[in-house]
Amino acid sequence: MSLTIDSFAWVEMIRGSRRGTESRRLLGQADACWTPAIVLAEVAHWCLREGLDERSVRRELRGMGESSNIVPIDPELAIGAARATIELRGRARAQHLPVPGLGDGLVLATARRTGSRVLTGDPHFRGLPDALWLE
Repeated sequence: MSLTIDSFAWVEMIRGSRRGTESRRLLGQADACWTPAIVLAEVAHWCLREGLDERSVRRELRGMGESSNIVPIDPELAIGAARATIELRGRARAQHLPVPGLGDGLVLATARRTGSRVLTGDPHFRGLPDALWLE
């Protein structure tokens, strides 16, 4: 099994929650793991907002890079992300969810490019065959 790790899953791992424990277990069992570059920024933002010092944030980001392959944004991924964002926004409207951001589209496009599933608990991905949902 190959996984693309969403910000949701990384944050839960940092928090040490039940979902984070499950995320770590799945990460350890995966054949390959991918993290879109934007997820690093999203996780850093969350950490600083929660009051972690920059040294701790750097340690968390380094751990993400050691546990998964960081996927940079290139032109093809950018186009895939734009398409995925449009798709996710249409689903969100139909489900009366808040509008998802471009980061969600990048995560989904990364999963599709790598042939992996998004490890997440973000409601924007619920019900997608591309997602491995954390309960």
